[in-house]
Amino acid sequence: MYSNFLKFLVDPKTKEPLNLNITKKDGENILEGTLSSSSSIYPIVRGIPRFLDKEDKNDNKSFSYQWNKWPKIQFESENKGKIMEGHTLKMWERITGVKEINLTDKLMIDFGCGSGRFIEIARMKGARVIGLDISDSVEASGRIFQKDPNVLICQGDILKPPLKTEIADGIFSIGTLHHTTDPKKGFEEMVKILKQGGWIATSVYTTGIYNDPIVNIYRSFFKKCWPFLGHYPPLIYTYLTTYLIRPLFFNQPTKIFAHILKIFFPLIHLPDIKWSLLDTFDCITPTHQSCHTLFELFQWFKNCNLERIEPSDWGGASLHALKSNE
Repeated sequence: MYSNFLKFLVDPKTKEPLNLNITKKDGENILEGTLSSSSSIYPIVRGIPRFLDKEDKNDNKSFSYQWNKWPKIQFESENKGKIMEGHTLKMWERITGVKEINLTDKLMIDFGCGSGRFIEIARMKGARVIGLDISDSVEASGRIFQKDPNVLICQGDILKPPLKTEIADGIFSIGTLHHTTDPKKGFEEMVKILKQGGWIATSVYTTGIYNDPIVNIYRSFFKKCWPFLGHYPPLIYTYLTTYLIRPLFFNQPTKIFAHILKIFFPLIHLPDIKWSLLDTFDCITPTHQSCHTLFELFQWFKNCNLERIEPSDWGGASLHALKSNE
């Protein structure tokens, strides 16, 4: 981490300011040390502040595995000249409603950053970014952005973020809140951190493959297997379905058969096979996964007194809005 981000951090439990103690640096990059309040000490490990206590349930093992196995597949910079070029950029712009090229000196916060594909988009536009994630996916994003003085990766809980109130010019959480135990509370915590006049954008799962009964059966099965067999059962499933069933979708005579197989063996079929592998694994493994209607999401926004609430044209339940200046 870089010390210029210290002013934005607080003890997640008490909201006290934090004192920095450095034990290892690489130039201005703080690799090891501690952040302490009057009641708690939080380590900095490999440049990442760790705000998890023993009582915090970091049980998102599937995300820890998937984002360290496939860290940059969905990065815009990795897809130049490839079939999925522009996908991540368009997704971010359409969900957030932000098309400005220049976000220089604006502070953005990515809640549930994973390996950081949307952090890369915000950085391309000039913003400073804080990425927060409870899983060990921070190991991947920490490596990717370690030498960028305008990015801070933190490991912490969205439901009790280690961030001061009213600091962010923009906040986004794309495909994350539905993986928490209390998505509505997570959204309310995000709003607290947003400046007056700042924008906030959220996209959550709605009706579709993610709440399909057969997907829930597979998720439950793989969750029970994980303590004994780890990532191997869902990974084997992912490779078999992707390599055996996905090709059938691109051949007209076999397309109907592919749709029948998908009923029993769900998968995500995308133009790039690596994206299909990642998204199929992502679909069948999360510990927590809920679906929400657009109206339900609208109520979250409305109850937080947000203004100019608008739906995006990406996904069934995604909105962006502004925080009132009053």
